[in-house]
Formats: sequence, C-alpha cells, structure tokens
Amino acid sequence: MVRIKDIADACGVSTATVSYVIHGKKEKVSEKVRKRIEKEIEKSGYVTNQSAINLVSRSSGLIGVAVMDESGRKEIMEDPYFSVLFSNLEREFKKRDKYILIILDQSPEVIIRDARRWNLDGLVMCNFSKEKMTAVSQEFMKPIVMIDAGFVYEYDGLVQIFIDDFDGGYQVGKYLYNMGHRDVAMLDNSDEEETRHRWRGFQKAYSDNGIKLDEDSHFIVPMKESMIEEALKKLYSRFAGKSAVFCVSDFYALRLIKLFNEKGIRVPDDISVAGYDDIIYSKLITPELTTVHQDLEQKAYEAVKSMMAMLNKKTVKHCIKLPVKLVERESTQLFKINKNE
Repeated sequence: MVRIKDIADACGVSTATVSYVIHGKKEKVSEKVRKRIEKEIEKSGYVTNQSAINLVSRSSGLIGVAVMDESGRKEIMEDPYFSVLFSNLEREFKKRDKYILIILDQSPEVIIRDARRWNLDGLVMCNFSKEKMTAVSQEFMKPIVMIDAGFVYEYDGLVQIFIDDFDGGYQVGKYLYNMGHRDVAMLDNSDEEETRHRWRGFQKAYSDNGIKLDEDSHFIVPMKESMIEEALKKLYSRFAGKSAVFCVSDFYALRLIKLFNEKGIRVPDDISVAGYDDIIYSKLITPELTTVHQDLEQKAYEAVKSMMAMLNKKTVKHCIKLPVKLVERESTQLFKINKNE
C-alpha cells in the first residue's frame, strides 16, 4: 500500500507538504510542487485514509445527490441523461476527495433523514420543484447545489445551475422557421409555469417572424411512463397535420418517431422532428436526431466547483446559466409544399 512517505520520497519533499496537497491546503505549497505531487499521487494510485480524515474534520466526505423523478420509471440510472451527469459529478468530486451518495427516494423527509444519517457535507438536487427544494433547504443547513430547477430561489447556502432553456427553444424555432416550417408544434411534458422556458423561446422565434404560436400548438404529454404511449396515440391526428414537431427532450422525440414509424409516417420526409439534450441515443437511431446539446461535463464541473467553494466558506455566484447549441442532424429537413419536388 502506498503511503504519504512514499509520495514525499518520490517528490523530494516533506510528508507535511504532501499532506497539505492531499487536504486541499494549496496556499501552503507552490503551484510547481503541487502539480508534481498531484502527478505522483495519480501515478501511484494512492488512496487517502478517509476514515481518519473524517474523525479529525468531522466531515463525512460524502455529498448527497437526489433527483426528483415524476416519470414513474423505477430506475433513474437507466436514464442516459442522469447516468452521464452522475458519472461527471462522481469524477469531479473524487478529484477533491469527496464521494457521492445517490438518494433515489425523492421525498424531502427521506432526503433530510439520509442527509443526517450519513452526515452529508452537502446536497446536489436535480429537477426539484420549488416546494420540495424549499422544504429540504429549511431543514438541511449545509450547502446545496440545485441543478436544472426552473425557478430562482436565492439564499446564501444555495447555488443554482441552469442551462439557457429559453435560448435553446429559440434556436430550434429559428432553425425550423428558416427551414420553411410554418405549421409547427411543441411536445412538452409539463404545463407548469416555471417549466415553460423552452416553449416560450420557441414561441418567440416564430413571433419575431410574424407568426403567433398559441396553446393549440403546445401539446402536453404526462411524464409518467404508463401514460406516455396512450397520450401520444390520442394526439397523433393533431401531429399528422404539422410539418415539424419540437420535443421537450430527446426521450420524447424518440417515442414520437417510434409512433410515426408504426403509422407509416416517414421522418423527415413527411414530418421533421427535433429533440433536446443530445443524449447518446440521439446519434444511434435512424434518422439521427436534430437536437439541442447541453454540456453535462461543464454542468457537473460548475456544480462541484460551487459546492467546494461553499464548503470552504468562499464567495459564490448563486445563479449560473450555461449556454446550449443546436445540433443539426437527419431528422429535420427543408419543408417542401410539393412533396414530389
């Protein structure tokens, strides 16, 4: 087993210097020496004695990660979006000697109970409603990072990480308009006011070009797995008259394309479909999905950076909005009035 002394001997420094680097006391070590030590730590596979550190610092070294899932799916880890996000969070926290504890029960009571039981240093909460997030924050007095909330709720112990959903919706709307699509719709998973940013951006792109999209073009399909297929089938006749559909997520876009295939509707020849998130499956289907890409690696990095800053009593930016970009693939094409052209 590699010891701190082994690292010190290999780098030609004292054990105290190595200990400073391991415990994040970077101000006590020059950047050149710190990088040399970090390289040796990585090369040697050194593992800290976390139990001993916890006894001294009264820190568990654990960060809880909780996700609010209204879809009714039993395994959140089966969702490619969250599996990638969790992987990035785990990697970034591990670099800082922190480890994640995933809490699958979304009730505030269970989250608070587990946070206390495991003496969590902080919480990362994903997709939580304002009501549930407030309930947790009133009981859990340590740092919280909120990812993907559709609202702003400011207090000193909270950082919120957003993506620019309004701009994402706007980019899709502008793109489809420029491709000649006028009779369009959006497939959404919620009609709650705080989650309508993508729809508002989509509307704005068309209104900027003199076309008003009203609620008749905004189709709501519940997130619960057992209801999605039946709801899509009921809406099928309304979709069939459109030239393009923008879906709130790639998951919904893939389900819609599957339905169109079953009905003999060709994508994109008969109708164009665009998604959102750029999950791995968006490039594995035929046709490959036009979508909006968000950088999950950057999102995780900002979340971990903010959490560590709060744990170290440093000043943080409480609302961080990250950019998104449209990725054009094969599921959309120029609209032609005469399909025989």
